[in-house]
Amino acid sequence: MRAFVMAAGYGKRLGALGEEIPKPLLPLGGVPLIGFALEKLAAVGVSEVAVNLHHGAEKIRSALGDYAHGVHIHYFHEPEILGTAGGIKNAEAFLCEKNEPFFVINADAPCGANLKTALDHHQKGDFLATLILRRLPEAQEYGVLEFDEAGRLRSFLDASAPGVPQGELSPAMFTGLSIMSPEMLSHIPAGVESDISTQVYPRLMESDARIGAVLSDSYWMDVGTPTRYLQANMDVMSGEFAPDFSWPPSGFLLIEGPTMKWGEGSIEPPVLMGPDVVIQKNAKAGPFTAIMAGATLGNNAVARESIVFLGGKIDEDSNLKRCIVGPDAVASFSGTEVREMVILRDGEQSKICDA
Repeated sequence: MRAFVMAAGYGKRLGALGEEIPKPLLPLGGVPLIGFALEKLAAVGVSEVAVNLHHGAEKIRSALGDYAHGVHIHYFHEPEILGTAGGIKNAEAFLCEKNEPFFVINADAPCGANLKTALDHHQKGDFLATLILRRLPEAQEYGVLEFDEAGRLRSFLDASAPGVPQGELSPAMFTGLSIMSPEMLSHIPAGVESDISTQVYPRLMESDARIGAVLSDSYWMDVGTPTRYLQANMDVMSGEFAPDFSWPPSGFLLIEGPTMKWGEGSIEPPVLMGPDVVIQKNAKAGPFTAIMAGATLGNNAVARESIVFLGGKIDEDSNLKRCIVGPDAVASFSGTEVREMVILRDGEQSKICDA
């Protein structure tokens, strides 16, 4: 099977962090976000994927190459971004070559949904597309969809399908995960930017197209803001989100249990630690802190519920909570507790103010 992985977004909600690091490459539990999507696809038999690129295209190509996380990767660069529908249309020849359904998945929304169950529902129902839905309090934020007891989508945002639904309707939200039959792409215009949620699915609803729906109660997180990115890392460390593959990755340690001495400092688990991390005298890491390779906590430094990227450093006497220290950046706040801050190289700082 084949799949389409959406990786061309700008990452604007991440602010300066998204400008420096393409969102698909942000480490979640030491693994690039896009790695969770690729591993999930490989686990259900996908061997080749299309990855669309725009922002940070060369960084993503360089990081992944032509084969990563068990799948062969074909890149589709978009000089002008084509949107969530236009990007899929741009890869039509590749996706439809085998004349079989294919998966569509976001690079920035790790989830535990069962793709095999969704594929079975799609094939048995002979659907044009099947959407994986999630019942969440945030449904109003992302847009409310409704499906009936036969697993058929009956409304998408403000658009409703004609006819009588089978049984009661249930509200949910779209996770961004779907399965499409090749015929689906005939409903997307070529060569222009278009959005799957606002321009394609509502129109299909109103034309009575057969769109399936599968409800998943598994973990799902839109890792599109600094707050949600921090939370996703904590969820991996706590076990709230269990990856579909062997984790933590090679070279990393997930440290659990009681507070313990580490080097000249101490650790309050859970803490995820990469190779060559330095914990200096009286420094404290944790709880729920991810420290990437080559990072340093200086004398008396504290990092709680935070992420320290590759080569990052928390200077001596600096106390951080719910902060992100970028690659090779230095967080220097002597004698002050700093909360909810992104610190990047060259001293750039920004307050985390998203919900």
